[in-house]
Amino acid sequence: MVVVSKQDGLAFGLAGLAAFVVSTAWYAAFGAGLLERAFWFYAANAFLVGGAVVFLFHVAARLRRLPRRHRLLAAAVFAAPGLIGAGVMLALFKDIFPQWDAVSLGRFGAFILLGHALLIGAALETRRAASRAR
Repeated sequence: MVVVSKQDGLAFGLAGLAAFVVSTAWYAAFGAGLLERAFWFYAANAFLVGGAVVFLFHVAARLRRLPRRHRLLAAAVFAAPGLIGAGVMLALFKDIFPQWDAVSLGRFGAFILLGHALLIGAALETRRAASRAR
């Protein structure tokens, strides 16, 4: 059974929380006014932010010197604060952003979900590469 140490869990949890806060702040700052104006600009920014989240995860994994075979569980710990935070944000979206259109709720959810999907995909690929290297 693969287990992440308490220190690694704390480091990845805090890094994941930071990634969620920065992603949400980016969307709050530019979402309604800029990102939602054109689909291609929205999609490009969603992939850009998703790539930044994956990059931050890999930086944290390298700084913690986490073996590749343990990165899938670390990615889950990294993603947990963002998924919990996104659930809270989606539940309270109208209270947090009362001036935004209701369609923005789904767009924000997709924005956050794409980042986490890219993260888990990268962790699965890293694990697969590690198992081939053995």
